Parts: sequence; C-alpha cells; structure tokens
Amino acid sequence: MSRPLPSAPDRPGFRASFDQLRRAQKTRKGVPLYLLYVNRPAGRAVAAALRRTPVTPNQLTWAGAVLTYGTLIWLAVWAQPQPGTALAGVLLAAGYVLDSADGQLARLQGSSSAYGEWLDHLLDNGRMTVMHVAAFCFLARTTDYDVVLLALGCGIFLLASSLIFFGGVLFDQLARNIRPRPGTRDGQTSVEGAAGGSGDRRLLVRSVVMLPVDYGMTCLAFLLTPIPPAFLTVYLILAAAHVLIGAAFMRHWRAKLLGLG
Repeated sequence: MSRPLPSAPDRPGFRASFDQLRRAQKTRKGVPLYLLYVNRPAGRAVAAALRRTPVTPNQLTWAGAVLTYGTLIWLAVWAQPQPGTALAGVLLAAGYVLDSADGQLARLQGSSSAYGEWLDHLLDNGRMTVMHVAAFCFLARTTDYDVVLLALGCGIFLLASSLIFFGGVLFDQLARNIRPRPGTRDGQTSVEGAAGGSGDRRLLVRSVVMLPVDYGMTCLAFLLTPIPPAFLTVYLILAAAHVLIGAAFMRHWRAKLLGLG
C-alpha cells in the first residue's frame, strides 16, 4: 500500500511530481529488485511527465496493453530468430513501465477509480496467458524441439505465474480483514520499521530472492529470442523459480489465511 501523497506546489512540475511519488512509494517488503529499482522509478518518471497533460491513467493502461499484446502476437505469428527479434524484450519491458505508470499517474491527477484498478488487473492477468502462448508458438515455429515438451514447459510456467498473481491479489483482499495484533502494524510484522541495518539487509535479501518471479525478468528473457536455445534455457530456469517460489507463497498464504477468524 502506498503512503499518502505529500503536498506539492500549486502547479507542480516534473521534479516536484517525481519527488511526490518517490516519497509516497509503496512498501519495499517482498518487492523484487527489478520492480523496486528499475520499473517503479521508470513508471514514476512517465507519470510525472504526463501529470499536466490530457493523458488519463486508463489511456496509459490501454497503451501498455496494446504495446505488450501487440508485441506478443507479432512474436507468436511472424517473428523469426534474427537480431531484430530482441526488440520484443525491449517492448515488453516498456509495456511493463507503462503498467507501473498508470497507477502513479492516477494518484498525481487524483483520478483513481475502482474501474481503473479492475482494468489494470484484468489486462495484467491476460498478458500472462498471451505471453506463454506466444513463447510456445515462437519456439514451435522456429525450432525442432518436441512440441509436447514445449507445451509442458510453457504450461507449467503459465500455471505457476497465474497462481502467484491471482493468489497474491486475492490474499491481499482477504488479509485486509485481519485485525492488527500486538507487535504488528496493519496485521503485518513491522519489518520495514526495524532499527539499524539489519532490517534493510533483510529487505534486500528478500528482494534478490524474489527477482526471478518479477514479470520484468521474464520480459528481459525475450531479449534472447534471436538465440532460441539460450532463450529456452533462461525461460525454463525462470519457470522452475516460479514453481519453487510459488510453492513457498502458497504455504505462507495458507498459514496466514487459516488464522483469519
């Protein structure tokens, strides 16, 4: 959850808007390194630049979806293993930036809405399915790998990523009903507020461990599509990481939800 947006000058420019968002950044707890240090700041810059323009957060959401879905359809149907195909990774990463920017723009413009959040989550969920279908289609078209094994690998990745995404969203909704207990804040242990460097180190370690399940890392894997064997190797490593970390998530969420009264 984000902190309240700090006040700004009457007609804030880019720097003031950027600083507003930076000071109100969401919690670092459990946030993968790429999202924390690359995607959020990039999205913050886009939102700050668009604050005083006619662009709306929902338009930004749709722009990111068109960029992401369009890239994946191109990859699935037409792309070949050539140097230019690496552009897919760049475009997917750019779409991820816009996905981060829409919510931050909504906060700056004071235009957050239930519909906007619903639309954002809906398109996020859909892109995961399209991404792994596109990966399968690309590899099946351009390589001699066994299509059944390719389908199995892509299917496992799709299942694991979908469970992590949907399970996390639903858990957050249900966990809001947990009453704070002694020694906790908002129903969660206050890790960020730990004194000294120990808390910071724990947050950093957690961010590093979570890095393989960051959607941004999957986007960057598509930079390797000009070399299908390298792409498939990295893709399967990320799939295995999603399965392992997803299993840990399920255990954690189960323990928390069983405590709901």
